[in-house]
Amino acid sequence: MSRLIYIAFLCFLCLASCKSVYYNTFYNAKQQYNIAEQKRVESENPGSRITSATYNALYQRAIAKASIVLKYFPDSKWFDDSLLLIGKASYRREDYTEALTKFQELQKLFPESELIPETRYWQGLALWAMNRTNEARTSFSLFDKKTNPELYGLSNLALAEMEASQGNREDAIISYKALLETLDKKHKLRARAWQGVGNNLLELNRYDEALEAYENVLKSKPDTRTNFETRVKIGETLKRQQKYDGALDAYQKILKIKRLRIYEAEIRLEQARIYQLKDQVETAEEIYSDVGKKYPRSEYSAEAFYRLGLIEQKSRKNLEKAKELFEKAVREDRSSDEGKLALQRQKDLVALERYQNQIEKVEDPQKALGPLVDLAELYLFNLGEPDSALSIYQRVLTLSDSSDLAPKAHYVIGLIYADSLKNESAAREHFQLLLDRHPNTPYTVEARTRLNQKHADDALAETQFLQAEKRIQEGIPAQDIAPIYRQIADEYPNSLFAPKALFALAWTYENDLDQREQAKTIYEQVQERYPLTQYGKIATDKLKGKFLDPPPEPADSTQTQPSDTQPDTTQTRTQKITRTQKTVSPKPAFKPNVTIGGGIMEAVDADEEPQIIEEIEPEYPEEARADGKPATVFLRLLVVKNGSVGEVHVISGPELFHSAAVEAAKQYTFEPGIHEDTPRDMWIDIAIYFEPPE
Repeated sequence: MSRLIYIAFLCFLCLASCKSVYYNTFYNAKQQYNIAEQKRVESENPGSRITSATYNALYQRAIAKASIVLKYFPDSKWFDDSLLLIGKASYRREDYTEALTKFQELQKLFPESELIPETRYWQGLALWAMNRTNEARTSFSLFDKKTNPELYGLSNLALAEMEASQGNREDAIISYKALLETLDKKHKLRARAWQGVGNNLLELNRYDEALEAYENVLKSKPDTRTNFETRVKIGETLKRQQKYDGALDAYQKILKIKRLRIYEAEIRLEQARIYQLKDQVETAEEIYSDVGKKYPRSEYSAEAFYRLGLIEQKSRKNLEKAKELFEKAVREDRSSDEGKLALQRQKDLVALERYQNQIEKVEDPQKALGPLVDLAELYLFNLGEPDSALSIYQRVLTLSDSSDLAPKAHYVIGLIYADSLKNESAAREHFQLLLDRHPNTPYTVEARTRLNQKHADDALAETQFLQAEKRIQEGIPAQDIAPIYRQIADEYPNSLFAPKALFALAWTYENDLDQREQAKTIYEQVQERYPLTQYGKIATDKLKGKFLDPPPEPADSTQTQPSDTQPDTTQTRTQKITRTQKTVSPKPAFKPNVTIGGGIMEAVDADEEPQIIEEIEPEYPEEARADGKPATVFLRLLVVKNGSVGEVHVISGPELFHSAAVEAAKQYTFEPGIHEDTPRDMWIDIAIYFEPPE
């Protein structure tokens, strides 16, 4: 009898131990998840050194531990808890597909689980993140206020935020206010709902209503982060109203609230930007300098030095000082947004010097057109100096009034006047000049749109051209199609279809009617009348070739028909024209020359620039150790399509550091640049930094 009792006791211990194992496993998973949540929230605090990699690793540990329960303890009472935990952790790791899978498994396997409501809420979040908004709305709409009051509030808040994220401002405001009507006065979601109302009113430029909503946020006892964000929005609203003193007062109030002092650096930067708007640049500089000293090696100091660099560049035109400050911003925090912007500014200023040197060294003004256009585009698109870009484009126009750059120059000058300088009359003047002098270029379409002009000739010419193409498909002989092309070119010479029709006429004489002398005459007309269009350029290329020579006899006449007796279907003809037209393509607007195939392209012109995979730390030169100063060397690299570095050229930087910089750059590894879905060799400019040894 005692032996049976002993065996039963051992079985009980074994069972209890088994239950303890899978409970402890789930408990540890939940603990890892909670720590990850805490770290994620802490990472949002100013000055936090916690990165996404830190809390993502913790979420992954939670997933791994909860997965043990699923694998080894399928009968555990914590099986559904583990599914939900894995789904939530996967959502936080932005693995939305895996998260959705786990939420759906839980609902299928445990339809009566008490976790179903929470699962549906998280499922809605995952669907929203996957842009499956209609399904997300369905998930969020499944809650009853009486049964699940907390999830009801969170889901309706999510529905309002979904409307806001899609730009449906009015609908979002209605949703937020509907939610507010269901919440009691002390509910913790009231602050977030009022904040949503205020943010959407601000985007609708309803400033007074937005300020009223923000005051309601503060009355709702928000958490620290919401309190701070709301007070910043109050300052932004006043700034948009150009009530700069009011905005400064709003920011100063934040600094007086003890629990918000952790945001001091952000507020000081906001104040500096307001002083710049008030043209009190020296006061702004003092604040930026103070932030740079007080918060070293941070995103705040990086922004402070970046802003100081912009002041030197734009206000004082002191490019050397600006480069120093941009370099310092990069050293403060290279990974921050402003650090990246500062690095780009450094590259832009180096390019600026290069273009200026090229222009100065050229004796023939016509040969300066290329670098002049590059310089103008750099000012306009990279440096944000439309006035400088305008003066250069005007210079380009005086040098290239009869070249293919003239239409582009007129068009861009019109854009600068219209969009940057708000000079509508000057903009209209240049758009009209473009239409009058270069009516057949692609830029004219946008110019007419800007001038609200309808061009009847384009529509009529297009109709006739499409009729001609339709007749070709119907098998109408080429000699009956040719007069239609001629009529389009003669009756609508300033339409966009005139050069296309004239080119099609020449092609028809050459390929369909075998009247090559006539084809040559018409190609010459295309070249003469429409030299700046793609058809003019193609015609020029054809006239340089030997298309008038008779076609070569086929090698085996028993297997291949002579070319002039081969059936030429509409599809074959279309393919021939397409191939011919692709030999020379027009430059896209606002893009520099891109050499593809035989040459090497610039990385900035590619669809995807090369990305550094492995960055080698340069060795600080022994001969420079006496001074012990930081240095930057700018290099031009040829990144080969296999990711290695082919050539290295020094652009600028202290000579003592040149060889060390080149040696380090040669060892870099890149993700190759991509253009038209293909890896290509590309030139790219980089900066290598030298920090003095301790």
